[in-house]
Amino acid sequence: MRSIQRESVVSVAAIARIGTPLKIARNGTIYRQSERADVVYYVERGLVRVDVASPEGKHAVVALLGPGSFFGECALAPQAQRKGSASALLDTRVICIIKADVLRLLRSNSTFARHFMSHLVRRVARAEEDVADLQLNSIEKRLARALLLLADIDDQDGEQTALAAVNQQTLAEIVGTTRPRVSHFLGRFRREGYVSGRGQIKVHSSLVRVLLKT
Repeated sequence: MRSIQRESVVSVAAIARIGTPLKIARNGTIYRQSERADVVYYVERGLVRVDVASPEGKHAVVALLGPGSFFGECALAPQAQRKGSASALLDTRVICIIKADVLRLLRSNSTFARHFMSHLVRRVARAEEDVADLQLNSIEKRLARALLLLADIDDQDGEQTALAAVNQQTLAEIVGTTRPRVSHFLGRFRREGYVSGRGQIKVHSSLVRVLLKT
């Protein structure tokens, strides 16, 4: 995530000139599933959660996005509707860009176009990794991967951290399991020295050993 922020300096300037800044308080809603989609968002600071709900009321977290990320890209499709809901897990600042302006920037600003396409490629690759992770890996490995990814989405100024905002229920929705199972494996990670703390989890680099287990 930090490398993304460095690459996007010029792009952010272009986005800020043409978009509208919006502040969302912690736990505030940005948009809801099935709403009309005509705006693309860019995360300037904070943390955004995107989740999908089934007709039966089940929820799954499909993305946690920190600074330097776009979301709501489905707005670029004709007559688009939101495929999921987005909310702020931290005090968050986003830039809203209407569809017509995004399309114009893609045509006229090569730096923005490269950054946007690079973002889309990463999102697709991440989605494929998430599907493989869900199908092939144990709950323990999926939780370890989620914690390592979250540890890398810190707010730029260091005042807000992704790990501080994500509770065990959210972790369960990311991993695809239950809260008691998340609690069980967090306890194991603490005993083995891979994480520390309880109110705010601190992830240690040694947690990667869980991913290397055969």
